[in-house]
Amino acid sequence: MQIDQKAIRRLLSMNDEQLTAFISQIAQEAGIDPGSFGIHSSDIQSIRRVLSGATEEDIRKMNLAYTEYKQSKHHR
Repeated sequence: MQIDQKAIRRLLSMNDEQLTAFISQIAQEAGIDPGSFGIHSSDIQSIRRVLSGATEEDIRKMNLAYTEYKQSKHHR
């Protein structure tokens, strides 16, 4: 999954329930048990703030971190 400004706009257009489900799905695909980090409404609001203020450099770093995490999970 690659994140770009278009993807961020789509994420921000989701309601809280949709965004929570999407985050849980991504976590599960990355090998993280979504139940182990219960997402609360305050978390969703914080995620929205971070996403809405993300710069191109922030997006590049998010993509790099996600790629590195996925690769490290495959090498275990």
